[in-house]
Amino acid sequence: MVIGVGDLFDTAKKMREAGMDAFRINPHDAIQNRITDSEGNPLDTREVYGTGRQNTNFGKLLPEHSYIRNVVGIALRTNVEESPKVFAMSLNGDKAEHLEFPMFKPVRFRAINKSEENANQFTLNGSSITTFTIDENLKMPTPVDVLKKSCKEMYVSLENIQEYHTANKDDFNRLSLIEGDVSMIGAEPTSVGNRLMVVEDINRPIDDLETAGLTCWVPQSVEIDFAEGSKVIVVGKTSQGKSRDNPNELGDVMMNVLGVYAIPEFKIEPLTDDNIEEAIVEAQEILDVKTEAEKTETKPEEVQTELTSW
Repeated sequence: MVIGVGDLFDTAKKMREAGMDAFRINPHDAIQNRITDSEGNPLDTREVYGTGRQNTNFGKLLPEHSYIRNVVGIALRTNVEESPKVFAMSLNGDKAEHLEFPMFKPVRFRAINKSEENANQFTLNGSSITTFTIDENLKMPTPVDVLKKSCKEMYVSLENIQEYHTANKDDFNRLSLIEGDVSMIGAEPTSVGNRLMVVEDINRPIDDLETAGLTCWVPQSVEIDFAEGSKVIVVGKTSQGKSRDNPNELGDVMMNVLGVYAIPEFKIEPLTDDNIEEAIVEAQEILDVKTEAEKTETKPEEVQTELTSW
């Protein structure tokens, strides 16, 4: 079951821009230092990757694009007796750009297992044959049950989100799950394509003024198929920047969303062109029933009272 999909990231973009800038500023130095070729085409300047592995493309022309995408989910190996575990998968190239990810569905897929023996999570790499195929014949519990069983230690309450982030902010691979009620969904995406969503705990004590709603940034890759008022489970990565009011202080913790699951029992369908007329008719029927009931309601007899004015 796929529970989160990261943004598509082009690893060649910054290197290409830096190479073209260097050639524009000083072509001779750019060519001499092997940043570009003689025509200004950017070259790969990394002798080794961040992992320490030798880069076989060092000094060669950079591709137009070099896409990567990270995917997280819960899986177990076929024909192996084991409990489901969280997996993190890296996809490259065409797979990263074009592969479809059925969210919170029972799926089958193949991948290269890079996990260490007895690791509590799977570390996977995509391959040329990696695809996520929905298989309704798989005997998978409900997504809520799967998440609460396999990711129970990743759940963070809204009241503890600051404490959690402070303790885990240096872990690049941190992943958390938040359950709450959607109080707001932004009507329009931001300049980078994200949509704003605020999640709150409607069951918090009425005198709890410190537990604010959590601002969530939902990327274009994550579908919002529910409306405000729905109860959801948000999968993502916490972040914290400077306060807008005071740059010397930290702002509120936010969530960079990888996936959102609307719990069916508490899901409110969004209004669309297909169902808005149905919603209007339903609302009118309720209003008509209410009006008719008011007409037939027995009103108490009016009692006249004589008054004197002076």
